[in-house]
Amino acid sequence: MAISKERINELLDQLSKKDFELVSELVERLSQRSLDRKIPLDDEPTTQDDLNAINAAQDAYLKGELVNLKDVENELRS
Repeated sequence: MAISKERINELLDQLSKKDFELVSELVERLSQRSLDRKIPLDDEPTTQDDLNAINAAQDAYLKGELVNLKDVENELRS
């Protein structure tokens, strides 16, 4: 989906001050990420602690113990 800078500006004009701060932080991160593309891939071996964390996360997922994205968004905005 192509979107123009004008449309982005229109959308920004509609945001509250609190929302604008959140969007500004996101845009800042995205703009910096494009500069960091030359960072090498993490080649460290997977540790037992990593595997334990992965397994715990998978178990939590299977049990439905998840955080809803809408809840996170609401918390950030309040």
